[in-house]
Amino acid sequence: MQTSHVSFSATDLVTLPGLLYTPDQPTSKVAVWLHGMGDSGVFYSPRRITALANSLTEQGIALLAFNNRGAHNSKLLYKDNPSLSRAEQRYQAGTHYELIADCVPDINGAIAYLKSSNFQTFYLVGHSTGANKICVYNRLEANNPFSKYVLAGPGDDVGLNYQALGSQKFKRALQYAAAAIDDDKPLKIMPLYTGLHPFSAQSAYDILNPDGLYNIFPYYEALHGQLGTKALFTELKSLTIPVQVIAGEYDEATTSAGGAAAALSLIEQQLAAGIKSRSQLIIIPDTDHSFHGAETLFADKVASWLSQ
Repeated sequence: MQTSHVSFSATDLVTLPGLLYTPDQPTSKVAVWLHGMGDSGVFYSPRRITALANSLTEQGIALLAFNNRGAHNSKLLYKDNPSLSRAEQRYQAGTHYELIADCVPDINGAIAYLKSSNFQTFYLVGHSTGANKICVYNRLEANNPFSKYVLAGPGDDVGLNYQALGSQKFKRALQYAAAAIDDDKPLKIMPLYTGLHPFSAQSAYDILNPDGLYNIFPYYEALHGQLGTKALFTELKSLTIPVQVIAGEYDEATTSAGGAAAALSLIEQQLAAGIKSRSQLIIIPDTDHSFHGAETLFADKVASWLSQ
């Protein structure tokens, strides 16, 4: 296996860093890794990323693991456009500022880079929020190049926040964020009393809004009633690409469903019959949301699925 540090531009010119792992023998197949929130970027999960790279390259599949614009909690990135001033090139990124729809230019930038390196077959693997981003990308991008998806650790962001904050605090936080956005202050930091400090208003609204794109895995609503008007599991129901759904037995992001097994059962019910028969749902025993202690088993399951 060979490892290279790379960087490329998203399609809106934001520069993103990553690691490209390639097999010793030439390959046209590559998996793209989408990490979850904040400091779970690829450079901070070496055991999981290294295990995944080893398993994939053994199957003749390269891996591009890159820090998308949601890496770090707050991070200044730069647009690769010399016609802009230095101030105009600066881009406020990080989990506290990102919008989930911005995964589209990130992923498309990765694909453009990989195509320029002669890769032809593409798989998309997303962990935690990365799993949400796969479903958002699938909904928004008409020219989808991927042939398989992996949804790893899919969590109920809206439901978990609703449970943590309580009904009244949840509503107040959502209203505060919406008001700041309406007041043309989307980067305004949420106050402590909302429970979403130090997220920006735009990111807080993105995460909390039950009618928004972020709400992909609404386990809580499926069991207790809707918090908004969006049809539940809209994006999952529309999947036409085979998918592996994989979670740790004790995944803390599935508690709103009653645990990982219940969450995967809810997901399985939403998949169209033609996709369900070509998909795979797996629970990794005795591990958590991040697959701690089971990184190699997780990696082997993903690599086996993608190589079939």
